[in-house]
Amino acid sequence: MKDSAGFLNSLDSAPGSYSFFSRNRLWHDSLSVQRQAASLLEGELRSTIAYPRTIPRHLREKIAEVIALEILFGQPYEIKDTERFIGFFGAFYPILLTLRNSRPWPGLQKIAKRSRGAGIACLKLLLPLVYDLMERFSAARERSLETGLLKGLDAETEAILREFEKILKQTFLLRGNSCDDFSAQGFQGSNPVSGQPDLYETILSFMEKDGCQCFLDGVMEGLYCRMQEFISEMEENLDLFDTLALLFPGRSWNYSVKELKKEPFYVQLKMLKNYSAFFEKNPDLRKIVNFIGRREFDPPAARIRYSPFGKNRIQNVRFSDSINNLLPMEAAKLLNPALKRKFYADMLEGKLLSYQLLGKHYTGPPRIKPRGPMIALVDTSGSMHGTPQTLAKAAVLAMAKLMLSQQRDMKVILFASTSQHLEIELSNRKKMSEKFLNFLLYTFGGGTDFNTALASGLKSLKEKDFHGADLLFITDGKSEVSDELVLARWEEAKKKYNAQVYSLIIGGSGAGGLSQISDFTYVVEMEQDSEDTGGRVKLVNCETGKT
Repeated sequence: MKDSAGFLNSLDSAPGSYSFFSRNRLWHDSLSVQRQAASLLEGELRSTIAYPRTIPRHLREKIAEVIALEILFGQPYEIKDTERFIGFFGAFYPILLTLRNSRPWPGLQKIAKRSRGAGIACLKLLLPLVYDLMERFSAARERSLETGLLKGLDAETEAILREFEKILKQTFLLRGNSCDDFSAQGFQGSNPVSGQPDLYETILSFMEKDGCQCFLDGVMEGLYCRMQEFISEMEENLDLFDTLALLFPGRSWNYSVKELKKEPFYVQLKMLKNYSAFFEKNPDLRKIVNFIGRREFDPPAARIRYSPFGKNRIQNVRFSDSINNLLPMEAAKLLNPALKRKFYADMLEGKLLSYQLLGKHYTGPPRIKPRGPMIALVDTSGSMHGTPQTLAKAAVLAMAKLMLSQQRDMKVILFASTSQHLEIELSNRKKMSEKFLNFLLYTFGGGTDFNTALASGLKSLKEKDFHGADLLFITDGKSEVSDELVLARWEEAKKKYNAQVYSLIIGGSGAGGLSQISDFTYVVEMEQDSEDTGGRVKLVNCETGKT
């Protein structure tokens, strides 16, 4: 016990030390990152790592963990015990150092910081390239010798080639029969690692050669080119990539945006990009969408308790030594010289009559109130053709991105005349992403039937996945609701499922027939810009409550 106390005291008195709670928080943060890395290896990177290779599986996993910590989690990887690191990773040590000093490496980290999905795609591309470099180098060298490509090399370069091939073979032999539980952070201790005693010396000797760095850069030139190409593609299409990752979760895009640009999909992607850009450049439209999809703080009543931290309620009269909550009759003793001594004696013994005050106190921090699904009803009649349809599609796309990022279900109902009706569902039960992209290419035209649209919304509210959904109408305000039975059922369903109705009116002066069911009404105007890129949106009126 004495030694333990001395150890803790020495930590607290060390120069530049910080509190136990600071150290504990950093320790928990480190554990959290390691858990996330482990989850990543078992999840998104599982197929990449599990692909059969010459490199042992556990070595592939640890290489993936090191690179993931560097790129995806932004954790600078400090190698405190070089001998132990080389004893486990072997030839990966010079490869890792070369990667760190390469030109694409900061770009990969920057892309991963901006988008986790792009960072995972980067790992799915980079890891196979590293594995291929390590296991196929010898085979490529043998083919080069057979074809005479390496006959013109000088003796120094040939020696470096042989040395690199030697450490690769030793790495595979070293790890082939080893099943050590070697954590990516655990190697930073000072415990010795069993293995071939000359691997450490061999690798250091290889790295001390004059042409070593030039050789490694030359070997990895193809990897650099592929990663730089990936960075260029992602910088140009990062928002597009994130949107597609939301619409098509878990789908493999061959880790390249170039694959997405093939016909006929490229036409949809071009429209997707245009509508995303339209939304981003219109602050009023962003304000509306963010309000509709907001999340609210909800401190539930069950988490409110009476506590001495609150002082707004008299609970009882008790004995205490506190003079802050004295009864008036106790304070009156101070006016009498004889009772004054009695007052001080009672205070020392804790026998002063005092009020016991309590108050309401939240027993925990406020939680975020979970928001429900969304049903967007889009008017696709002829009056919406042109710039209004651009705004409608941009708003629906922005709403879909917001809902999917919050893991909330969404349904898009396109309505015009009685015969023109289409439902697109974006939920865990049904992912109609292809139809949603086709909606961006759809040209509005036809009549308008709001009775059918309201009936469809009512039917959707009754579905299990859309109980309590909010509704978003997008129209030009030229609405006429004539079916009183549908309206009555609609009002009943709104109360039953606690749904709110938002109406986005484009170019009109009011909600028209939707005014009797709308909780929030936004009236916007479209102004065509000189560049003919869809125009700008201006919020001219916002009404709360039914009119």
